[in-house]
Amino acid sequence: MLPVQRFQSFDGVSIAYRTLGEGWPTLLLHGFLASAESNWFLPGIAAALAQAGRKVIAPDLRGHGRSDAPTDPAA
Repeated sequence: MLPVQRFQSFDGVSIAYRTLGEGWPTLLLHGFLASAESNWFLPGIAAALAQAGRKVIAPDLRGHGRSDAPTDPAA
């Protein structure tokens, strides 16, 4: 699996994401109760897009996958 990269959200929550390929950027957002890994990487969709010349950017949304899941209601 690809290494996970991270950035800090405006409120300090750590958001995980993966990138694959080069070319025109394509942002893939997973659905509810899922992650980028389960929606895009495991089924091979991200790899197919990268092979087609796209740069895949796939974040794990807040509280999902490898992103932080803050318990504070303000977050």
